[in-house]
This record gives sequence, structure tokens and C-alpha cells, in this order.
Amino acid sequence: MAAILIIEDDADTRQALGEYVAVRFPDVRVLMSESGESGLELASRTRPSVVLLDLRLKGIGGFEFAERLRRLPVGLAVPIVALTGDTSPDTLSRAEAAGFAAFLSKPPDVDRLEAVLRTLFERAPRMP
Repeated sequence: MAAILIIEDDADTRQALGEYVAVRFPDVRVLMSESGESGLELASRTRPSVVLLDLRLKGIGGFEFAERLRRLPVGLAVPIVALTGDTSPDTLSRAEAAGFAAFLSKPPDVDRLEAVLRTLFERAPRMP
């Protein structure tokens, strides 16, 4: 079964994203975290198929989270979708350099979000 880990510090946004994914992808397990720190722990235990990551988190930010996740054996192949309100050229450049699978601005266009996630779930290995 595919799984998505949503890491978003805003509770309302996190809940809305989780509900959206659960409705659009009923066969996908939805995991949620409010911080980069707890997200890393959850990722190491659950091996998500995809991570949907807010770049502006308190504590460990999105870029640092991605770097740390890539150091974990479970994180090497996990596609990360960046989600942020900061669409400056510098942030876009950093996201590209960080190897994110996709970059979505907030609030996300739901059709684009669905298309990106569908593509990534189709490519993801199925976990038991």
C-alpha cells in the first residue's frame, strides 16, 4: 500500500491536505506531521512512498529536512514534493538543486496537486 507523509506546521492546512489526499486516493495511507523533527522520525519508521513537505517549518526547515531524509536508508528514493508560499526565484532555484520531485505554491492548485501525486504514487513501490 502506498503512503504519503504530509509535513505541514499549520494544523488547518495539514488537515485539509490530509482529507484531500484521503478522498482522491482512498488506497493511500495518509500520515501527518507538524514538524521536520517528527517527520524524520515518522519517515524512518513508516517508509512513505511520497513526502509532501512545507518548506517553511519551525525548527528543521524543509530544505534541511530533505537533506536529512536523504541521509537515511529509507529516504534515498522517496520523492519529495515541496509546498510553499515563497515562490521567489531563489527558492525555486534551491528547490531544483535539492532534487524535489515537484514544487507547488500555496495554496496548491488541486488539479496539479492531484496530477503530481498520481504520477508519483504510480511510480512508487508498494509497501505492505
